[in-house]
Amino acid sequence: MTKKVGSVTSARLLKNRPLDQDKDSAEVRSPGVIAQAAAELGPEHIEQPRQAELLAAPEEATHPVAVQNGRMLATYVGLGLERDKDGERLVHLNFSFPLEAAHNGHIPKKVKEAWEWLSFTHNKAIQIAELPGVTLDIYLDPKEKKAELHLIGAEFTKAIVQVIEEVGKGQAKMVTRFGFRLRVERTKQVIDWAAWHDGDSFWLRMPSTQKSIGE
Repeated sequence: MTKKVGSVTSARLLKNRPLDQDKDSAEVRSPGVIAQAAAELGPEHIEQPRQAELLAAPEEATHPVAVQNGRMLATYVGLGLERDKDGERLVHLNFSFPLEAAHNGHIPKKVKEAWEWLSFTHNKAIQIAELPGVTLDIYLDPKEKKAELHLIGAEFTKAIVQVIEEVGKGQAKMVTRFGFRLRVERTKQVIDWAAWHDGDSFWLRMPSTQKSIGE
């Protein structure tokens, strides 16, 4: 007795068996039949397989918009410790980000002026002095409601705009980067955050200076 496999019997799966045009499906048709039909048609009638579209190279992929929801994407570089003349414990937080057109209206006026001066003079760097203190909010996401840190009266102790060459997987390019250091009171919350996130990206917002920051 012939054992059935679904609607096709095992006997029908035997090699070199004559094809039953009424009962055999494409699943059991011999590859030789297809090859013979292709040969009779000729190569001009055979559609060549198409190559799948190549993915964009990593360096050509779109990067995040530098400013979203009033927050600027920046890299937290690291921290430093200090005590003032009265022995108060302080901590320095260092940040950096490349300047783009989207930053207009979100960076201090002096920073924008320094950026424009570098573009005009083709100099490589300029140090910025006497920037007013800011209230800084640090977020993981541009839409996150709760800030990782809320720092009131953060003091700029260093601010520099410089043109540097960045080398990635693609071609090297010149970038104007704003790097700055903020000094704040050393608390457990600040240290717990600052000690473990160097090299990570965050979204920064300076709400206390938002109205006059781009004048």
